[in-house]
Amino acid sequence: MVSLSMTTTRSPISSFKKLLKSPQKTLDARPLPPTPKAPVERLPTPLISEIGRQLCLRDAFQLGVCSRTLHASLAPVLYSTVELKTNKHCKTALITFARRPEITRHIRRLIVRINSMEWTSPEEEVDEDLVATLIAKLSTQLGALDAFEWDGLEMAHDELWSSLRTKCIALCRHLKRISTAIGEDPLNSSSPLWDFNDLRQISLTVKCQSLEWLSEGPPKTEKLPRKFWAMLLERCPRLEELKIGGSFPSPRIFDIRHVTIGRWPCLRRITLGDMVLISQTKGEQQACKDHAAFMTFFAAHPNLRAVHLQHTGGSAHFPSSFSLPDNALPNVTSFSGPLKLVKSLPNLHNLRDLTLTTLHHTTSSFPATYAVLRDLKKLKSLSIWIDLSFGSSGSYAFGRTSGENMKTSSKYDDIHVLRSLATAIPTIKHLEISCFTCPPFSVRDFSRILQIMPNLESFLLTKVHKYNDDDPLKNAALVVAENPHIKHFTIRMTHDSWYSPMRGRIKHLGVYEVLGQASTTIPLAEQESEASSATSSIPPVVTTVLLAHEYGQRNITNKDYSRHIIHHVVPKIKETPPSSFGRHRHSLSLTRISSLARVSSRTSNHSDNNREPADPSSARSPSRSSSNASSFLQRSRRSSLSLVGSITNAMAAMTSPSSRASMPAAMRHTADQCQGSSPHRAEYNLGSNQGSLMSATGERSRPRPADSDGETDDDYVLV
Repeated sequence: MVSLSMTTTRSPISSFKKLLKSPQKTLDARPLPPTPKAPVERLPTPLISEIGRQLCLRDAFQLGVCSRTLHASLAPVLYSTVELKTNKHCKTALITFARRPEITRHIRRLIVRINSMEWTSPEEEVDEDLVATLIAKLSTQLGALDAFEWDGLEMAHDELWSSLRTKCIALCRHLKRISTAIGEDPLNSSSPLWDFNDLRQISLTVKCQSLEWLSEGPPKTEKLPRKFWAMLLERCPRLEELKIGGSFPSPRIFDIRHVTIGRWPCLRRITLGDMVLISQTKGEQQACKDHAAFMTFFAAHPNLRAVHLQHTGGSAHFPSSFSLPDNALPNVTSFSGPLKLVKSLPNLHNLRDLTLTTLHHTTSSFPATYAVLRDLKKLKSLSIWIDLSFGSSGSYAFGRTSGENMKTSSKYDDIHVLRSLATAIPTIKHLEISCFTCPPFSVRDFSRILQIMPNLESFLLTKVHKYNDDDPLKNAALVVAENPHIKHFTIRMTHDSWYSPMRGRIKHLGVYEVLGQASTTIPLAEQESEASSATSSIPPVVTTVLLAHEYGQRNITNKDYSRHIIHHVVPKIKETPPSSFGRHRHSLSLTRISSLARVSSRTSNHSDNNREPADPSSARSPSRSSSNASSFLQRSRRSSLSLVGSITNAMAAMTSPSSRASMPAAMRHTADQCQGSSPHRAEYNLGSNQGSLMSATGERSRPRPADSDGETDDDYVLV
């Protein structure tokens, strides 16, 4: 039995080199002849595949590029799940799969997101029927396919579903999970999609491309095909996951009351969109029956783990609350829905993952949310949708307002709201915030809020892109420097506010992961000022290694870009504030002195520039006058620094043991007040990136500004 241990928090290349080494040789042994294969390549193929399954996908890929033999052995791991997120991915990947059947035979899950709303503009849409035809021709090579998801603007044509049902199932009978999108086209009641048997997962998602249909009023209620209900209720007894509908607002409303008739003992996850579950056209008696059937359905499925109700509340076609016994749904740990349904959920204390589908558009809607969150002691993940500027401008039916169009709008207190939210969930480990308030806040402000949650390990932030946002990598480095407890996070910048927390155009997407710490010689910000004058080498610095994957569109050209970067982040050192005001009195006095010197130097410089020059040559030479002013300013700065140094030395002499013995009692009392209550004097840092004084403890602060010709910062701030 071979035991292999690999570390995934750092680059696995060093571990691979150890594996590729030959066995240790004794002192008297002869050199072994070269072998055609390295030791790791001589392992059985199933063992190499199992090693790849234990690694993360990134490390498995690094192992696969070591040799063709390892790549062939790890192909079932590398190509197990294929997700085509953009139109470009669909084109290139499908052409590659057609040419290389040795890859397609390992695909177990295929996700096709054609004409994705996040990355595709209306003028860049491609023919979905052509893509469906290409996949239908590849169906004979998809022998291991277990799950297929079609996420387009419309449902795929019948040829694709017929090929998947007849050819894929005929090869290995593995295809048991089907997901498809529903667009504006009418459903085919005789589609081959309704002919599948014994499925484990069924998903029908209604796509919403815009909100223009709201101007014509609410959509009419439609019925799903009878063959669909026959497949779902009669031929899928071992169903595990079910999803019908889409997020609010939905352009198509289906009557899905028949779902409450189903009984699936293996059902673990159910997602119901903004559909009709309670009829309002057949009288109040029928509405009561529908409500009772809804409650009976959930009481009859005690093995449910996740319940997702994509409903925002306020609709008469959807139950507003649960009326279940206390022992119902004992295993539900993940829930999505409006706050009113959350509060009425039995066994509420078991929730670990919570998604609030209600839009929080006013500050008055948050206190009730805070109260519920404080009672969820086991909560580990939270997703919330916020837009405090909702309805402030623009039309709800014809789109939302972007961040660039609201430069002069009033400022909303979203930072205060997020800070209060963070205090309500201090033990959470994952946070997803979709905040579309315009004008948007900065990532710098959000990074300060994350410091309130020391247990947070990951987050997903979705916000509107602002014209003056900092570089995404710079924002990510700031988050890592200020929050060392964060392990991985995602930041999404959108073109405008989304009408749903799930869909919208993306301007920038950044996926970041903290790999660990490393020792490097990258100069610190405080060392850059003296790096040019110092001759000694910079000592190694322990930095945090950040792996960044960034995708998006450039600001000027709007061209797509993607980059993958390894970035070293220097941890931010938090300065400790003084413990008493008495210790800070001396700092205040020194600040006044340096400020007066600064003002006098500027005033003198201004008066010299306005004075009529005595020498005519000096009037024709502005560089000479500016150099005189610069030298005068430098002399003023040196005089102010010498004054500060004299005061500090005088105070040090006053507080020495030899001087204190000869002091009067009043003078000793004054010296004690200046020195502070602590036995050690405080450390005074002059300026940013400047030099410093030495504290009584012997600790060195920032370097002192040199009296050379180089420029120095004009602001002196005593900390």
